[in-house]
Amino acid sequence: MRPWLLPLLVGACGDNLAPSGSFEIVGHSDLGARGMNSALAIAGDTAYVGSRIDGKGIAIVDIHDPANPTVVGEIGAPDEGLTGMSSRELRVVPDLHLLVVMNLACSPDLHGCQSGQAERENLKLFDISNPRAPVLAATYSFTTSFRSARDPHEFYVWNHLAFVSVPGAGSQLEVVNLETAAQVGSWDPGLGASGNGILHSVSISPDGKTAYLSHQTAGLWLADVSDPAMPHMITTQGLDWAPPGMGPHSAVKAPGRDLLVVTEEIYPMPYGAGCPWGHLRTVDIRDPMAPVVVGEFALPEQDPARCASYPALTAFTAHNATVTHDLALVTWYAGGLQAIDVSDPTAPAQLAELRPDPIASVAKEDPGLSGNHVEMWSYPVVDSGLIYVVDVRNGLYVLRYHGRWAEQFSQLAFAEGNSNRDVR
Repeated sequence: MRPWLLPLLVGACGDNLAPSGSFEIVGHSDLGARGMNSALAIAGDTAYVGSRIDGKGIAIVDIHDPANPTVVGEIGAPDEGLTGMSSRELRVVPDLHLLVVMNLACSPDLHGCQSGQAERENLKLFDISNPRAPVLAATYSFTTSFRSARDPHEFYVWNHLAFVSVPGAGSQLEVVNLETAAQVGSWDPGLGASGNGILHSVSISPDGKTAYLSHQTAGLWLADVSDPAMPHMITTQGLDWAPPGMGPHSAVKAPGRDLLVVTEEIYPMPYGAGCPWGHLRTVDIRDPMAPVVVGEFALPEQDPARCASYPALTAFTAHNATVTHDLALVTWYAGGLQAIDVSDPTAPAQLAELRPDPIASVAKEDPGLSGNHVEMWSYPVVDSGLIYVVDVRNGLYVLRYHGRWAEQFSQLAFAEGNSNRDVR
């Protein structure tokens, strides 16, 4: 981090004022109280919710009545819910009638999965012409080897392309054509010099020309992907604030602005550094060669003086964001769902939060994060003015936001932080 930014960041790290807005719970499904839920995708009046653990498939949820979301089916074996595999990331591509699912190997220690791995990590493409009865149409598997271990982690859908972060040795950015399930390009951005290859996440500008690369130790970088088969770096020096912290988890562009909302994820010990937790940062990208942090927000639980008071396996850390012109919706693990005002990027401030009452019990508690029974995790999805979000433990929530900038939701047909779908 540039030393001259420190006074600015200290002054912009949340104002601790009472939230001026609120979240209304319109509907909720505990998804059968199964626990260990993962990402969310929506196609019309149907939602799909993945699983962070093996043995559980993808829940198919009827959201025709948002006040009463109801599980009506599951994508299970032989396609999903396989030994050692997690349906971690989901997106829908409406004009291709596709549900795209990233299946990753999951950990017996961190997630409670079985040992072994039923298949190679992959993207599975399901035909959802009938949304309640998905049919596997194609599988794209990721290659790895003894000499070049690589594990896909997250992906961003821009039109019909999936830009996949693949941490590990060698190429860390892979581009897949979702129409053909074939690779378009594979690129090593050269960010592993610090001793690792943790390209955690990638997102893409609305015009498809710029990638925002979140590398957890090398920092935030911008790359030219106007030719996805031949990307090249724009940024000359990565924006890195670690240590302290972990570095960027994911970066989401504010529509119509040269501004990124960047989250930082820090897990509790022994899986991460623990408290103090990860922040939200606002980053000015008017000069793409040299992005600059201009503001910062963290919850009161960030205070190092409070760290010793938290139960083990608890994380009050930022995770995934969906952003309008002036508002960031951010899942914050034990901190629930946060609405952050970013209209003045030098002073992001809390407008609302939801820390829902946890359900009584679930079939599978989270082995790595069981210290708090709220675990908001997914990218929020805005659809027809409502917000859909998944809590790992407590299921699917349908919300309405009341407060400053609420009118911006009515201007969005659809928005999610991990695709350019219907962004205006």
